[in-house]
Amino acid sequence: MRTDSILKIRPAAQKFMNPARVPRTLILSDLHLGRPGGAGHADAFETLLSDFDRVIVNGDIAELHHAAYQADAEIELARFRDICVSRGIKLDLIAGNHDPFISDVRSISLADGAVYVTHGDAFHPAVAPWSPFASVMRSAFEASLAAAPKDLAEDAARFLAAREGSIAEWRMMGSGAHVSTAANMALSPRLAMSVLSYWARYPALAADWAAKFAPQASTVIVGHSHRAFVRLVRGRHIVNTGAFGFPGRPHGVVVEGNTVRMHALTKRGHLFTLAAHPKAAWSIALLPQRAAAETRSTRANQPSDDAPASTPAMNRAATPSATSSIDAR
Repeated sequence: MRTDSILKIRPAAQKFMNPARVPRTLILSDLHLGRPGGAGHADAFETLLSDFDRVIVNGDIAELHHAAYQADAEIELARFRDICVSRGIKLDLIAGNHDPFISDVRSISLADGAVYVTHGDAFHPAVAPWSPFASVMRSAFEASLAAAPKDLAEDAARFLAAREGSIAEWRMMGSGAHVSTAANMALSPRLAMSVLSYWARYPALAADWAAKFAPQASTVIVGHSHRAFVRLVRGRHIVNTGAFGFPGRPHGVVVEGNTVRMHALTKRGHLFTLAAHPKAAWSIALLPQRAAAETRSTRANQPSDDAPASTPAMNRAATPSATSSIDAR
């Protein structure tokens, strides 16, 4: 082995040798490596990742979904993996709708189930309701769900259906690549309204999903919608880490000891770094079984995913009286 390789690996190994050190996990989402306007080059994460023992990328790490960007995405993804391997960092990739084959993992639970991480593309049957191909994705989602084996768990069936919806969009685009920009949002008021409507509904959709499939999770970490926030919804912290690219701003969640922290990410020179002070922090705790049951009961009385965004129940869910919130801008 070359001496310079040994010198690179040794500092990473040393951080695991201190028994008093508390392991640190970083959760990111929606890097869209390979796409113009995304996170750019994987090397920009080199310093940031080195401070952690485990990194979870919660969907859409690379733009493998679009033929026009796929080659660059694969190069940057390989480099991202290499950074983690060379520093002894455990890397977990959760599949999203832009990289549906990156992994078979669709959710991860931490702290004995108190923290639940999933991309969020399975929350809605249209997968990405703002997409020009939303109806195509909905049809594929519903067909997959109807054909799912009866003994398959419902969350697994919905994850599979979301992947089928993503593939259907991929096939419709062919070699093209639809990317939301400020320009096409301005030119299409309908597109802008669909995005704003989904942003308003998304925290409640995440809370509903957790009530059914992760009932003891008091912290739910998502991505997908590109809108960073921390909301307290029916006793759960719903956290969106935003995105590296329009219209989001990137954030990272740090899980360390018994604490969860939400930090903005900024760029110093060509390197990403966490802001020194978190935008929000709270203690990890399991949701009591009784509270979990009450949350499931609340979910049963909520409107369906297809309910109009302007219904009174949806409007209440987005107001400060129903949720406390920090919108990360």
